[in-house]
Amino acid sequence: MARQGMDIGTSVGLQATALGAGLGAIIYTGHAQAMERARQDREAREQAAYDAAVSAAFGNAEALGRIARQAVRDLAAANAEIAKLRAALAQRQAYIHRQRQRVAA
Repeated sequence: MARQGMDIGTSVGLQATALGAGLGAIIYTGHAQAMERARQDREAREQAAYDAAVSAAFGNAEALGRIARQAVRDLAAANAEIAKLRAALAQRQAYIHRQRQRVAA
């Protein structure tokens, strides 16, 4: 009498193959998800670093703006002092010129 179906060795081999394929699919899916998560984490770190750099740049820009405004005020004060000193120098020079004319006359 001929047996119908597979023998036990073939059955075990096919079951092992199916189990291996299933485990392989699970491992592949897990790996793909882990790689995606790693990519998302890397992008999040890069975005955080970029945000920190932008924030620092804005902070530096504000500080530079304050420095520039102070420099403009200092320059205006220096220009006013220069104008005052030039007027005093012109007045002194006119006095010296008048004194020399008086002595010469």
